Amino acid sequence: MISNKAKELSSESHIQKSILVGIEGESKFLIACNLNNIQCKKSSEQDDIFNHVDYWIYDKGVDVKGLKQSHKEGFVVVEFKNVNGKGGSCSDQSKAEWIAFQFETCFWIVRKEELLNYCRENVELKYVESFNDCYKKLYRRKERKDLMTKLKLSDLKTFNFIWKLNF
Repeated sequence: MISNKAKELSSESHIQKSILVGIEGESKFLIACNLNNIQCKKSSEQDDIFNHVDYWIYDKGVDVKGLKQSHKEGFVVVEFKNVNGKGGSCSDQSKAEWIAFQFETCFWIVRKEELLNYCRENVELKYVESFNDCYKKLYRRKERKDLMTKLKLSDLKTFNFIWKLNF
C-alpha cells in the first residue's frame, strides 16, 4: 500500500511502478508458497496498512518486498521509518515477524527482529545524502520522513535464520 503522503510526493509513473512491484511481488510470494505446499493466507487490509503484514504463514506475519532494482544489484533496502515518519517494515512497530525479499528466482526470508538487531549493531549512525551511499549508513529522502539503509544479501546470509523460498 502507498500512503497518501507518498502519493503527494511522487510522480504518477513512480507510484504506478511501485504499486506494480508490490502486486507482482505478492503474487510471486503466493505462487512460491503454493509450489512449496505452504499454507498462505492474505492478511486483512488493516494488517497490511498498519502492521506491515501482507501474508500469514505458519501463524507468522510476513511483509513481502517485491523485486526492486536494488535486489537485482545484490542489496536489500531496510526501512526503519516510512514516508510519514511512522514505524517502517523493520521497526518495533511492525507486527510482521518475517520479511521476505524477492530476488529474481526466489525469496530470501529473515526474521524481522534479527534484521533489526543486526542493523542496530552494524549500521553507522551517520546520515548520507545519496541512496547510492547508504550501505550500512542512514538515508532519508528529501522532503520525506522516511529512514532506511541498504544491506548486501550476503549480510543477511550470516543470520541465524534465513530461508530461501524458491518459485
